[in-house]
Order: sequence, then C-alpha cells, then structure tokens
Amino acid sequence: MLKRLGQLGLTTGRCIRQPNAIKRCYTTETEPVKEMYKSKQRKFGFGTILLCTVPFVAFGLGTWQVKRLRWKVNYINTLEDRLEREAIPLPRRINPDVLDEYEYRKVYATGRFRHDEEILLGPRTRGDGKAGYFVITPFERDNGTTILVKRGWIAPEKKDQKTRPESLEQGEVEVVGLIRVNEERNTFTPDNDVKGNQWYWADVETIAQMFHTQPIMIESVSDLSPSREYVLIEKGIPVGRSPVVEIRNHHLNYLITWYSLSIATSIMLWRLLRKPPARPTKIKRV
Repeated sequence: MLKRLGQLGLTTGRCIRQPNAIKRCYTTETEPVKEMYKSKQRKFGFGTILLCTVPFVAFGLGTWQVKRLRWKVNYINTLEDRLEREAIPLPRRINPDVLDEYEYRKVYATGRFRHDEEILLGPRTRGDGKAGYFVITPFERDNGTTILVKRGWIAPEKKDQKTRPESLEQGEVEVVGLIRVNEERNTFTPDNDVKGNQWYWADVETIAQMFHTQPIMIESVSDLSPSREYVLIEKGIPVGRSPVVEIRNHHLNYLITWYSLSIATSIMLWRLLRKPPARPTKIKRV
C-alpha cells in the first residue's frame, strides 16, 4: 500500500534535495497545538505594603498606651493620697525643683492679700457650665515672702472689684490650699495678653516675675454645700475648687482605638492575601 502511494507521488512526507542547499522536508501532517495558560502574577503595590505596616504600627501604639495608662493611674493615685493628708505649714523658702513632688499637697499660710495687684483668669467655667473668672492675688506672708493664691471663682458680673467689696479681705488672714505648678495649656487656649492684663491660663512663672513673688501658687479649696457656695457667689466672694484631683485620663480610650485598628487592618490584610489570583489573561501557543 505504501509502495503504491509512493508511485503515485502521494506520501506523508517528502524531502527535496537541492544542489549545494540545505535539505528541506515538507509534511502534510499537522501537529496538535498545545496551549499554555499563564496565570496573572500577584502584584504588591504601595497600598498593599502600607496595609501590611498598619497593623504592627497600631499594635505598637496600643501597647504604648497600656504603659501610659498604668503611669497615669499610678500618678492619680499618688495625687489623691497627697490630697487626703492633713495640711502642713508652707515653708518659708520654696525649692522650685521639687515642686512636682508636692503638687496637690495641702498647705496653709498666713499673711495679707495685695488686692491692687489682682488678676483675673478666664473666662472659664466652674463646673456648672456658667462662665466666669478665677481670681489670682499676690499674698504677702508674715515671714516677708510673697506667693500667689488662686482664691477661687467669681461670676462675670462681679468682675469689677467695686461690685464685690466683701471679697476684698483686709488684715491678716489664713489661706488653705493645694500646691499647684504651671497649668497644662491645650492647643485651643490663646496666648496671654500680659500688657492688656488678659490671662487665659495660669502661667505661674510669668506672673511671679511680674509681681516679684516666689514661683508657687496655692489654690484654695472649698468643701461647702452648693447652697452655701451660691450665697458666696451672689456676694462676689471667690469660691475655691473642690478638693478632688482634676486630671483627665483618656488613655483607655486611646488603647481601645489603637488595638481595634490593629485588629481591623489585620483582618483586611488576611482577606486580601488569601484572595485567589485573577483568572489567566494571557495564552501562549506552542
């Protein structure tokens, strides 16, 4: 059969030899085409890389807030312990370097107020939402030294001394209060206008330099009933602050926020990485 096909010139393959040429072969048979599918490679862009770092950064910040929370709780407990102790006489000489160790320590001192050098701090609220002013007055002690006393809060209509003559105590008086250092000024508190005598926050060091006093402020406290305090406010007599530690502690909220962000971004990253690659887009024929 094959021989007969050869005679007829029909073959499955034929080679032609040409002089001084390469032997060429031709075939009529076709080989099956093999198709190879090339999967799309997963690419990690800037967004994916950023997402990979967020869980670790958020976890680190949350852990840092845990340490801050422990420190703040211990600090508040220390101040509350100082606040519960009996008042002690204020020493004649104050070392500014150790004031932090005595903050919120209750002390007492005797002397005279210099009402002509009084400054008003505010407007500020006292706790009931009503704005007013805190009165800060230099206090000349019997031993010849002078300190600053934050006497308390007055209503805005009692800003002028002429409207509150009963608040201008004369002669020797005794003050009982807490040792305070410079207030922590927040971002929204404006600068003090020293020349215009407008004070928004208690810059103890600057006020002390102005009135040549020791760089220390005693904040008066009051444990009177609300009705008694209302009578004093009506007369324009400064009402001291409540004997409590007023320090904000938001570290627990920050801790929860950072850890929640770490968990959320970790879930997003896990879902992104476990997602199968996209279907093939290129076909290679061989």
